[in-house]
Amino acid sequence: MMRQRLLPILALFMLFALTVTGSFAAWVYFLAPEPITNPIPTDLADFTYGMIYITKITPSGSSATMTKTGETTVNTSVTLGSNASSTRSFDVTFYNSTDVSYYYDETETLSQNNANIVYTVSGISQKDEVPAKSYKTLTVTFSYKGSNTASSSLSASLNFKFVVDKGSIGVIVAQTAVTRFADILNNRVSDDSYETLKTAMNNRGRNSSSVSYIGNVAGAYDDDSELIRELFTDQFLTMDLDGDGDAEPITLMIKRENLDGNDQTGDNYTYKNLIGMSSNVFGVEMTIYITSEGFSTSKLTVYAASFTKLPGADEWIQVTPLTKGTATANRYTIGFGSNNSFNTDTWKSDSNKTIDSMVQEAMKALN
Repeated sequence: MMRQRLLPILALFMLFALTVTGSFAAWVYFLAPEPITNPIPTDLADFTYGMIYITKITPSGSSATMTKTGETTVNTSVTLGSNASSTRSFDVTFYNSTDVSYYYDETETLSQNNANIVYTVSGISQKDEVPAKSYKTLTVTFSYKGSNTASSSLSASLNFKFVVDKGSIGVIVAQTAVTRFADILNNRVSDDSYETLKTAMNNRGRNSSSVSYIGNVAGAYDDDSELIRELFTDQFLTMDLDGDGDAEPITLMIKRENLDGNDQTGDNYTYKNLIGMSSNVFGVEMTIYITSEGFSTSKLTVYAASFTKLPGADEWIQVTPLTKGTATANRYTIGFGSNNSFNTDTWKSDSNKTIDSMVQEAMKALN
C-alpha cells in the first residue's frame, strides 16, 4: 500500500524537478505507453532504398537471362555456343538516387556452378565514381575459361559492390529516413500509418503538453522501439552503407510541436497529463532527427527535417530541407547511466539556425 501511495508522489516530484531545474534528458516518459493495436505490416517487397540500385538489364544475344534479385544483385543463366570464342553479355544500368557519390569496388561471385565459364566486367573500373543523381552502365561478359567447350551452361549469382565515403553515410541515412517518414505521415506505408504513429506519440510529453516524442534510442520503451522498427523496417535501421561488412545503427527521434506559432497548420491532438486531465494541442509540426553516429562524443552530427500541413490540406509536406546540424548527447532518462540519447532542444544547423526559426522562415516564404 505504501508503495502505491509513493508512486504518484514520486511522479509529481519529477514533474516539479523538471519544471524548476530543466530537463536532464531529451525526453522523459511519465506514463506507460499505450499498446499498439494496429501494427504496421513489415512487408519489404515494395520498399526501395534511396541509394544505388539496378534500373535496367539488357542481354546481348540468345540463350542468356539475367534477373535482378536485390538492389545490386542478380541471378544469371547462360549457355555458350560450341565455338571456344563464344560469349554472352549483359548491359547492367545502375542509378545513384542519393545526394553523394558512390564508387565501384568490385563484382562478387555469390555462387557459380561451372568453373569452365568465367566473366569479365567492362565499362567501369575500381574506384570509378557514380555521381549523385546519375546513371552508370557496365557490361558483364561470359566466356569459356579455355578451349574446353564440353561444359557450356552456367548459373551464377553476382553482386555489384559499390561503396561510399564514411563521411557521406550520415546524409544518405537521413535522406532515406526522410523519404520514408513522408510516406508514413501520408499513409503510403499503410492506410493508417500516420494514425498509428500519432496514437503512439500521445502521452509522450515532458513538462509541456505541447511537445511529445518517440524514438528508438537505447533505453526506449519496447513498444516504441518496436513501432519504429515496424514503420521504418529493420533493414533500414541497420545499413552497411560503406561496404565494410558492418551495419551502422541508425538512431532517430520524431518530435511533435508547434514550430511556426500558427494553430491552423500541422495537426491537432489531445494530451492527457499525469492526473488524467485532457487538453487539446493545436498546430503541431512533425520533425524527424536522424544520426548514424555512436554516442561516444558530447556533440553528435544530427540531420533534421520538418513537415507540416497547410490550412485546409490533407497532405503533409516537407517545409525545411534536410539539414545537417549538431545536438548534445545526454541520458535518455533522469538518473545515472550513459549518454545514449541526444537532446533535440539543443539542435542547431551548421549555420547556427534552430529548427523553429527554419520552419518560420519557410512558412513566411510559402505565404
